[in-house]
Amino acid sequence: MCGRYSLTLSDSKKGKQIRQRAEKLSLIYKEGDIFPGDQVLCMIPAGSKIDLAVMKWGVASRSFLINARYETLQDRPTFRDMKEKRCAVVSNGFYEWDKDKKKYYVHTDEEFLYLACIFNERNELLILTEAADEDFAKVHDRSPIVMDQSEMLRFIHNEPGTIAKKDLVFETEEDELKLF
Repeated sequence: MCGRYSLTLSDSKKGKQIRQRAEKLSLIYKEGDIFPGDQVLCMIPAGSKIDLAVMKWGVASRSFLINARYETLQDRPTFRDMKEKRCAVVSNGFYEWDKDKKKYYVHTDEEFLYLACIFNERNELLILTEAADEDFAKVHDRSPIVMDQSEMLRFIHNEPGTIAKKDLVFETEEDELKLF
């Protein structure tokens, strides 16, 4: 499950490219810790390429939804009009809490990671989750679908291919590192 993530665009080459494109498009989005309901920066399909957009994280349904189970997208009427509209949230990492309420910051060695999402006609998005693998399940039973740049490109354009499990780093507030 994903209930908060972070985004800071650094002065790296990729960070500058993203920031400059967002400025050119006059996009207003939140940086730092991102919460449900925030306006978030995401990658969207633009023909055979990708572009940036800003969408609201969360969909008002019978309740306020922030995530969607990938395994049930085909079965749920709520997602019928969204399942083919794919995008990816740009992030540096995300937060997860275990059953004892211990907070972990989860990231990779890459500057950015991308979270698989679907969106609707009102530009509201949901982060897709999947059952956690054995290592991640030590923290939580669900995990957002984490992608690198090449996987994100295939996902957004609905191309075949699998998303490989990432080497995730779980960092606690006490700066203990646990590598799964």
